Parts: sequence; C-alpha cells; structure tokens
Amino acid sequence: MGLLKKYFYPIAIVALLTTMFGLMFFSAKGDSPIVDEIAHIPSGYSYLTTGDYRLNPEHPPLIKDLAALPLLFTNVKFPHDLWAANNPVINNQWEMGWSFLYKMGNNPDMIKLVAEVPMMLISLLFGLLVYLWAKELFGKKAGLFALILYVFNANIIAHSRFVTTDLGISAAFFLSTYLVYKYLKKPNLKTLLWAGLGFGVVLVTKFSAAVLAPTYLIVWVMLMLRKGKETGAPLLERINDKDWRKRAWSGFVAFAGIVLIGVTAMWLFYIPHTMNMSAEVQKGLIAESGVGPFTKPLQALSGNAVTKPLAQWLLGFTMVTGHVEGGHDAFLLGQTSNQGWWYYYPVTFVLKTQIALLALIVLTFVFWKLQKRKEWFTEVYLWVLPACLLALGMQGKIDLGIRYMLPIYAYIILAVSPLADLITKENLMKVKDHFKQFVLAWIIVLLVVWYAAAAILIYPHYLCYYNEFVGGYKNGYKYLTDSNTDWGQDIKRLATYVHDNNIQRIYVDVFPSAFEAKYYIGDPMVEWHVQDGRPSGYFAVSATFYQNSKLKKGVNGGVDYSWLDDKTPIANIGGSILIYNLQ
Repeated sequence: MGLLKKYFYPIAIVALLTTMFGLMFFSAKGDSPIVDEIAHIPSGYSYLTTGDYRLNPEHPPLIKDLAALPLLFTNVKFPHDLWAANNPVINNQWEMGWSFLYKMGNNPDMIKLVAEVPMMLISLLFGLLVYLWAKELFGKKAGLFALILYVFNANIIAHSRFVTTDLGISAAFFLSTYLVYKYLKKPNLKTLLWAGLGFGVVLVTKFSAAVLAPTYLIVWVMLMLRKGKETGAPLLERINDKDWRKRAWSGFVAFAGIVLIGVTAMWLFYIPHTMNMSAEVQKGLIAESGVGPFTKPLQALSGNAVTKPLAQWLLGFTMVTGHVEGGHDAFLLGQTSNQGWWYYYPVTFVLKTQIALLALIVLTFVFWKLQKRKEWFTEVYLWVLPACLLALGMQGKIDLGIRYMLPIYAYIILAVSPLADLITKENLMKVKDHFKQFVLAWIIVLLVVWYAAAAILIYPHYLCYYNEFVGGYKNGYKYLTDSNTDWGQDIKRLATYVHDNNIQRIYVDVFPSAFEAKYYIGDPMVEWHVQDGRPSGYFAVSATFYQNSKLKKGVNGGVDYSWLDDKTPIANIGGSILIYNLQ
C-alpha cells in the first residue's frame, strides 16, 4: 500500500495514457481512410523517399512526415510513374492517393493504421505536456485532473486517430505557448531559443500559425501593463523592469527573436523537402495552384536553393489564405452556405463538447475565489490564443468543423484544472460546516464521471460525437456535417452492414467518393449521384452529400436530396451514412 501511495501519480499517468491509446487504436481499426488521409499519407511518403514537395503543398510537411515514417519499414508500393508524370497536373494528390491505397496491391487498412500510430503517440505526448503545465501552475492534483479531462475528451480522441494537421497544430500551439511562458518567467538566451524553436514547430505543422501574430501582440501589450519589479537588468530580463518602456522594448526584441529563430528553423526544415525539386517543377506547381498575383513573385524565388524552401512555404500559406477568403460549402442547423456564419464555431462548440466540460467551465468562473489561482498575467495568458483563434474563425468563411477549434480544448482543460483542489477528503466526507464545499466537491466528481462515461460510451464513433443537447451521434447530421460528422470514416462499416444483411444491390452516394466505397462493398454496390434522381431499392447516402445537396442544387440541374426529408432511414451507420429502403 505504501508503494502504491509513493508511485500513485506515475501509475495513474501511465494507466490514463494507456487507456487513451487503447480507445484511439481499437476505434481506428474499424474506420476507413478519411478523405484528407487520401492525400496526406502518400504525400508524406513521397517527401521522405524523393525529397520533392510537389504533392499537397497547402499543408506543411511535419505531420505527414511523421505519419509516413513507419511506412518506410514496410513493403508498400508507391506509384512513382504517376507521381513523376505531372499529368494532368503536378499536384495530382488525389489520384496519387487512390493509386497508393487501392490500385497498387497495397493493403489500405494496414497503411492507414500504421500511419495513424504516430498521430496517437503525438497525442499521448501532448497529454503529458498538459499534465506537466497544469502541475507547474496549480500542483500535482490539478495536473492529474487535467490529464483525465484530456484523455477522455471525445474530440481530442477523434482527431488523434487521423493523419491530419488538426491534432498536430493543437499540440504545436500548446508547446509553443508553454515555451514562450517559460521564457517570460525566466528570460535568457536558452529559453528564448526554445521559444523560437517552438514557433518553428508551429510553422511546419499548419498554416493557422498565423494566429500567433495577434497572440504575440496581445501578450506584448500585457507585458507593458503588468507591474515590473527590477531595474538595471540585461536587455532580455528587462521584461520585468519597473519602466514600462523598457519592458516594451525588451518584449519586442524577444518576440522578434522568437520569430527569427522560428522562421530559420522552418527554412532549414523545408530544405530536404525541396532539395530534389527542380525549379521547373516548382514554377509549374505555383502556376497551377491558383495564387493569382503572387504567382510571379513566388516563381522568382524558385531559381536557387536558398530561396526555394521559402517559396514552397509561402505557396502553401497563400493557397490557404485564398481558400479562407473563397469560402467552402457548409451546413449548420438546416442552413447551407459557402460563405459561413459568424456564429458557426460557438454553436459547434456547444453541440460537440461534452456537457460536463461546459459545466466545469461555468464552475471555474463561479467559484473562482475558492480555487488556487495565479496572478492575472498567467490567468489571462491561458486564454489569449484560444480567444484569438475563435475570433479569427468567426471572421473566416471556412466553417468545416470543430477540428479548427481543437487547440482551445487543452487551454480550457488547463484553466479548469484548479477545480481539483476542491476535491478533498474533508470536502467529500464532512457535510456539517462544509455544506457548500461538500456539494461542490461531489458535483465536480460526478461531472468528471459523466465526462469520462460520455467518451467511453461513444466508442468507436468519436468523430461523430455530439452531446445530449442533440440526442447523441445519430442525430448530429441534422445540425452539422463535414468533419463534424462525415469524413468518410464509416465506409467499411457500411460494407459490413451490406454483407451482414445479405443485400444484393445497394445504390451508394457517399463522401468522399464512390471509389473507396466500391473497394469495400464490391459487387452489390451501384454508384449513384444526386443528379441521377431517386433510386429504387436500398440506398446509402452520406450525411454531407444529403445536406449539402441543397446548396449545390443549382449546379445539379435543380435536383437535391430534399425528397429524403420526410423519410426515416432503416439504419444509421456511425452517424455519418444513412440507409433507406425505397422499395
């Protein structure tokens, strides 16, 4: 018993992370490759084996590299001739993906799962960092509380199982802001270097790194507003000076240094990814990528090895910003739009977040004074990046899923972790003279139990998690689609349903395309599209195609799937695919 008490925290940490890995790994085994993995996995494999970055330039390479790394130790076949043909386009990422996974004799399920394991390991390291920062700020109990909330967060579990940049950028943001915080607490060259490298990790993970610009600006203003306590210190340490002007200059120099170190790290990281990419290929890639007035300036950077890596990063950044401005088809609460809604992400957060966590957020603010808290600078610091990310998301025109707000969960978990201090033996056992603390402690305990139960009971349908406000995952498609609900993850489960029920013929229109569905379903499948009208017999339609068809009605000859609105599906596959019997 004494040994268990001595090693309680290490044992608890290992047990929690092992549980999370089990939930991720075994739920992922039942998924089919999601749409983004079709492009990301072969792209990463091509970077590592060719040193050429022609595929999928709209996403930085780090996550794709890590996903593809274990594939180097397998005997997968890569469609090199198709990759080198540059026909019909240089960035032929989708055809490359279909070929790599389904046409070369490879095992797509093996490729998918092997590539996803590094994502799961990143998630476990992310959870460990959440524990460490919460522990540093509020103590061991808060650290363990934070880890529990991380491990059983349904949205984090969902996106920890995919080869996409969403979990990666969440971890990178958290690491970067942690290292900047460490610098602000102990400013010197060593902590500045680490903060700069953290910024570099963000730059090579996802182009939403842009959110760090307003984040750094706000933190710099906060440095000027807080009280100083020292004088006569070296330049970097003057962020603690009594004179606000010296704090401002020191902070400016520090953030300029962080940016310079980060950009340098990004440039160095891009060199091996572009070293075998000819100027001709890169210029052609830039020309076909639709970056308008930026085409010629970017092509001018392609002429030498020094600027070529920078051109590639800027190309991806320009492609993403153009996409943000151009919009994307989306569905929300019965509405369709390709220009988005300012309230999309707040609504999505409320519907896709476990209610117990929403309640813990409320309790954190209501009972602020009962908890172990830090000085105002730290408290505000934890909310700066989430606030900037949410504000930018509400201004943008791409409303595709909670995954774009995924980074905020770790900061929320960090902010609510001091509630753990209210869970004491005294508060749990003594009612007399401690009634408020007794009730509050038990409420927190019950909320955590509910929170964990929600994550376990949704297994294995994590991507399609919806809370009790909408009645769970099978009702989610009535409120949101795309990566909130339907990313192509349930095609294998659809195939299992067809075969288990001995269905001889089924019309199928599923996201992302009929190709993957045909691979898994085989002969019973008949490819169908909305413009084909109404089939007779069994019909499977993806939630995204069903709802978004109403937006695309104009380009589909005036046809959509609204005729399904008054029909009840005979089966709901994972919340993302609806099956009807239209006999």
